[in-house]
Amino acid sequence: MNDSLLQLQDLNVSIHDTPILLDVSLQVDAGSVLGIIGESGSGKSMTALSIMQLLPHGSSLSGQIRFDGLQIDSIDEEQMCTIRGNDIGMVFQEPMTALNPVQNIGTQVAECIALHKAVSRAESFKQAAQVLEKVGLPNAQFPLTRYPHELSGGQRQRVVIAIAVALEPKLLIADEPTTALDVTTQEEILQLLKQLVDESDMAMILITHDLAVVSEVADNIVIMRAGKVLDSGPTKTIFNELKHPYTRALYEASSHTPERGAEIKKTSALVEINSLICEYPKARKTFFGPREKFRAVNDVSFKIYAGESVGLVGESGCGKSTLAKALLGLSPIQGGQIHLHGEQLQAGVALSRRVRREMQVVFQDPYSSFNPRHRVGRLITEPLHVLDNQPSSKERQQLIESTLESVGMSGEDADKYIHEFSGGQRQRIAIARALIIRPALIVLDEAVSALDVSVRAQVLDLLAELANTHELAYLFISHDLSVVRSITDRVLVMKDGQIVERGDTEQVFVAPEHSYTKKLLAAAPQLPTSSAQVIGR
Repeated sequence: MNDSLLQLQDLNVSIHDTPILLDVSLQVDAGSVLGIIGESGSGKSMTALSIMQLLPHGSSLSGQIRFDGLQIDSIDEEQMCTIRGNDIGMVFQEPMTALNPVQNIGTQVAECIALHKAVSRAESFKQAAQVLEKVGLPNAQFPLTRYPHELSGGQRQRVVIAIAVALEPKLLIADEPTTALDVTTQEEILQLLKQLVDESDMAMILITHDLAVVSEVADNIVIMRAGKVLDSGPTKTIFNELKHPYTRALYEASSHTPERGAEIKKTSALVEINSLICEYPKARKTFFGPREKFRAVNDVSFKIYAGESVGLVGESGCGKSTLAKALLGLSPIQGGQIHLHGEQLQAGVALSRRVRREMQVVFQDPYSSFNPRHRVGRLITEPLHVLDNQPSSKERQQLIESTLESVGMSGEDADKYIHEFSGGQRQRIAIARALIIRPALIVLDEAVSALDVSVRAQVLDLLAELANTHELAYLFISHDLSVVRSITDRVLVMKDGQIVERGDTEQVFVAPEHSYTKKLLAAAPQLPTSSAQVIGR
């Protein structure tokens, strides 16, 4: 253990006398990848923040953290500032919040270089351009003057990685770096991280809740729960043996398939979309020149029946979210028709209370979809205003408690603010808000991408149960093909604004016809087969 680049020995962390980490011990060798797996609140991110010495106010730490022969838990902040960024880089979970929205990407990468190197401004930007090229953002296509909002999720994640590796650190900590990315972009990011490890002999800690992802990248695994390390060892050994009951539970939850109801009787369509076209204006090439249009959704047609779950998959920028916004009346359409219960929704006209009551949505980014100044109880009851008969105060309180409990939260959470929850917990609250008025259709835009595997299994079971009992229909937009396969009846594959393949979910997954569908399935990480996975064991 003394030869390892990083060693944590009996690490304990408390915040305001509340234990967070309990006797955590782990090690990472140069040139290797350590995967840290666990559910929300297990202590994964807090372990990373302890290494970076970025613990919140009121924290106390005991135990040892040794990095490259130096006991960094006992050094002062000035010394630690020379290590952060220079010797230890970190990729945070949400790239949009990790980047400064008012600074271009060149300035943000160059800032990291200038802080640790005695170089001129011009030289720091030159090196920033080289680093961005290295992480797959060629300067000809992505100039340094680009701002974060002008990039896709995967491209923003590459910028965050560029900042973290700009000074070729000895250790890179990646906290959920691929959570919200589509499968092909996820594969590219994971290959990029692995390549950086191999080329520079850099060590990496990969924090994730996705067992399939960590099985393909990590050399060793640490499994945490409630601030403790429950299981650890080489990746192949952990997955092959599944010795610890919690490890086995996570593995089973990762491959969980909800129980589906009887086959849907397709009589009349709940939603019918015919030849839908959505366009956005492009930036003018010259001040007085014509303004061209970009067609995000191009001649799309499909139906959704009551009680049916339809999956919509495709890479970032293919038009999935634009289509969903058009359906919900949040984005204008330039052609085609949308029908709900046989009634055509008029383009450009605000949806009526009745229509809005029939359709709800769970957005991709739960934090930005909530008002941070309001408590959870008020946030999840926002849809109640479209009801003709408002519930009484007592009924409202009972409804809040039962809805929160149905998504794995507690009634006491109603009095908290959204910043007090983890990313996975925020997504559960977002689902509770959509469920509270029992609509006919819920559009779920990456609704379970941030959830840990056991809660994801519970939520998928809940969605399946509600579909069976209330004839609730779903448009399930997701990059996680395993989730789409387990929860949907039919699947639509979208590319460049068009549906390139459609059909029964199992048929499309087993025998895909379009080359793009085959590409998506090939890029999806696969959970390794375990010899210990025996029924009834």
